[in-house]
Amino acid sequence: MLELMRKHAKNWLMKFLLGMIIVVFIFYFGTRTGKEKSETVAIVDGKEIALAEVQKEYSNLAEFYRRQYGGSLTDEMLKGLELKQNALDSLIAQAIIMQKAGELNLTATDDEVRNFIMAYPAFQRDGTFNEKIYQQMLRLNRMTPEEFEASQQRMLSAAKLEQLIQEAVKVSDQEVFDFFSFQNEQIKISYLMFKPADFKGAISPSRKDLETYLKEHGNEFRVPEQMQIKALFFPGRDFAGKADIPESDIVDYYERHRSEFAQKGGKAPSLKEVKPRIINELAKISGMAAAAEQAKKAHDTIYQEENFDSYAAQNNLKTVTTDFFTLNNIPQPFSKVSDFSKIVADLKKDEISKVLSDEEGYFFIKVGSRKSSYIPELKDIEQEVAKRYTEMEARNRCRKAADAALGRLKKGESLVRIAQENKLAPAESGFFKPGAAIPGLDANQQLSMALYQLSESNPFPDQTLEINNGFAIIQFKERSKIDTTDYEAKKENLKQLLLMMKRNEYFMTWLENTKAAMIKEGRLKIRKDIKDL
Repeated sequence: MLELMRKHAKNWLMKFLLGMIIVVFIFYFGTRTGKEKSETVAIVDGKEIALAEVQKEYSNLAEFYRRQYGGSLTDEMLKGLELKQNALDSLIAQAIIMQKAGELNLTATDDEVRNFIMAYPAFQRDGTFNEKIYQQMLRLNRMTPEEFEASQQRMLSAAKLEQLIQEAVKVSDQEVFDFFSFQNEQIKISYLMFKPADFKGAISPSRKDLETYLKEHGNEFRVPEQMQIKALFFPGRDFAGKADIPESDIVDYYERHRSEFAQKGGKAPSLKEVKPRIINELAKISGMAAAAEQAKKAHDTIYQEENFDSYAAQNNLKTVTTDFFTLNNIPQPFSKVSDFSKIVADLKKDEISKVLSDEEGYFFIKVGSRKSSYIPELKDIEQEVAKRYTEMEARNRCRKAADAALGRLKKGESLVRIAQENKLAPAESGFFKPGAAIPGLDANQQLSMALYQLSESNPFPDQTLEINNGFAIIQFKERSKIDTTDYEAKKENLKQLLLMMKRNEYFMTWLENTKAAMIKEGRLKIRKDIKDL
């Protein structure tokens, strides 16, 4: 059993996590109403899954990940999650589960749904269901009671089916002990690191090599579109001195901000003491308001008469003209303006923007000249092209050498001999738990998964591993004895965890097998490829 767990470590860990995520998506993100009509993407036993449903499910998944990871989730990362495929899979899974639950008469009754909702803590006050709270929470989540109750019926029906399928799953004492051993064992490995830097000295690219590289990787060197803009500024300070502040406004401001003038724990100063500060602040406010008014007036006139430069000259306004810049390098003082890059990108030549603002005042801009994006000629960037070509070629040669070394290891040659021929120093780790940090090697998912699968009978990973900006080959060395002192204290919790994992994997396997069978029987038809959605 333990050897089997090591061999399938990736499946044990990843299927469990993936299964839990899918269950969450099916139960809590499945909000199909059956009312959306659009192009059919799939048909499950005669029931259509519309494109609009897939798009809605995709939006739910994307929002889920954005809430989980916040600003650290980039568009590229989101793309790598294959959410469109997950959305379609989730909807198909929902349809299969509901179809099977119906066949077995496991559909949740209205009373079961009602009792479940009324017992839900989030809808209660003082331990009793509260209709007002229930309605408010549904409105916040943009759901009608009918939609929510239908989703809960699907969830409860799916739970009944899942429970029925999982009832046959059992866990033996030996499996629990093997699981404990799997979690607590420590191993020792030997490894060789191949560094791309060691291969750079032997690389001397020809002119043809560089030309080919530039042709194939031209976008790496592309100079983005550049533009030049003119701006008319209306700083609030230019209008602040013209403000006539009424005494009543000064008194009113003092009364509303009295506590802010006081020192911490002290008494608020008198109006006389802070009057200059109040006048200054009110002048700034008044100045900003006047600046906004003048900017709006100038904008409307220039928009109608298309006289940007002449209006500025007639009204003694200074026109600021920027140097050429790219949208990823916005010049001051525009860099702090929200969505400025998008505003500029959307403007046509000689078109003026809406009135914009920053902390200093108001302004609007006009796009002047533009320089189209282009790929420079080789003669102008030859040094940079040569550098990148050398880095790429060194990396390719490094990987090839590491792959060859791993192949020789698998044929029975010694790590020491291979190290000597490649002028490398073999390294050895101390005992560590697979998945934990290894001295001298950066942890990553590829390495962790490879380590879980190593054993006496399987001492090498399937492939070389990308680690520490290079390539490593590793070899299983030794396994430590397992300390079983706390086994009995942890046994019951481990048993429940293992049971949950096995049941979840069993259910997911059933779901995949059912899906495959329905496709074979023609009961499940996919009408559109995911890349076309």
